[in-house]
Amino acid sequence: MPRLSREKERLVKETKKSKLITAINAVIDIIAAGLLWLVCSLPILTLGAASTALYYAVVKCIRHERGALGKSFFSAFRREFKISTLLWLIFLGVLLVLGADAWAIGLMTQGSGMFPALSRILLLLPLMLFPWVFAFVSRFSNTVGGTLRYCAYLALRHIGLTLAMAAELAGFALIVYLMPQIAPLLPGIVCLLLSLHIEPVFKAITAEMDVQNEDDWYNE
Repeated sequence: MPRLSREKERLVKETKKSKLITAINAVIDIIAAGLLWLVCSLPILTLGAASTALYYAVVKCIRHERGALGKSFFSAFRREFKISTLLWLIFLGVLLVLGADAWAIGLMTQGSGMFPALSRILLLLPLMLFPWVFAFVSRFSNTVGGTLRYCAYLALRHIGLTLAMAAELAGFALIVYLMPQIAPLLPGIVCLLLSLHIEPVFKAITAEMDVQNEDDWYNE
């Protein structure tokens, strides 16, 4: 009996040690994924492809523990570069137009009245759609227009999740504003949190599609 107890104690210690190592590796991978996103987003025009790759790598390698992080990131970056870049340019154009309108309305009204508030709300709408779009591109194939329409549908159908993600993004933006020195550590964490909202929705979609392929780890 004492021998069995010692063996059980040893197994418990090894299990705890293994879990600790797994947790440490996950933290390192989350930070590494965020740094890859930052580096690949520096040209600005590639921010869309980098965001798609970040979501793909975080969900596959960190949440599902499948594949190598760097290989998965750059594989998704290359594979979805064209559509991700086109979508990002659309987002960027809309944000620039809405931002210019908000600035002009603010000058004309001196920041008072209903119109400045409405212009700022309109500026938030594409930002609320952003997480859905690039997560969607990392998982599904569609046209640019089809992706935007379907993601707008998802954002409205799951408005609670959309608002929760918007609040989380605003919170992280505030953290970066207050403590810019920790900004490089945050992209992977943000993506992981957003995936907690998005993945149940995507899993339901893929279950309905009932399609099996070599990359069907996301249904696990």
